[in-house]
Amino acid sequence: MHGMTRIKAPRIQGSAVQDLISSWPNASRKMASILIHSYGMPHEATQTMLIWHYNGPWKRTVLHREGVRHNVPHPHIDLLEQTVDAMIPTDKHDEIAAFDGSILLDKTRGEMTAFCENEHTNTLILNLAHEIAIEKKTIEQARDFMEKFEGPIHASWPNPYRDSLQFTPTILPNNQDTMVTQQPD
Repeated sequence: MHGMTRIKAPRIQGSAVQDLISSWPNASRKMASILIHSYGMPHEATQTMLIWHYNGPWKRTVLHREGVRHNVPHPHIDLLEQTVDAMIPTDKHDEIAAFDGSILLDKTRGEMTAFCENEHTNTLILNLAHEIAIEKKTIEQARDFMEKFEGPIHASWPNPYRDSLQFTPTILPNNQDTMVTQQPD
């Protein structure tokens, strides 16, 4: 990790976050409450987003105040970005994009991000994208799986693809409250 330093990531005060999100739309406030309950106060907060670093399996979680309307596999609002370290082969980028436009790949950083309505859906689509990358599923098989198991009827049933990552992200620091920052050489 030449040129890299690990630092403790400070948390935002709870009252400041509550004041900030008090004017957010209901769906965003509800998601903020769920994330704070799961991961504690965010590390960063602005008028338009809350950000956690190294929370759970995620390298980064970003909750947006305003979402983006999305209709696949059902009408919903995408509010939540969650990122993992993942070195996806370049020749698989187009297949993953064809599978689901809510997945963002950053080759330079070695990251894969899901941007959808909630953590379970992000987990599901990241698992399926990973299986496309390792040639365990085709685009069509991944879409069929998502449509079959992401409906409201199946939301309460256990589903390992939706409940936890089924792969190990490429690199994760040991300490969830630690951020890695680039320092000048």
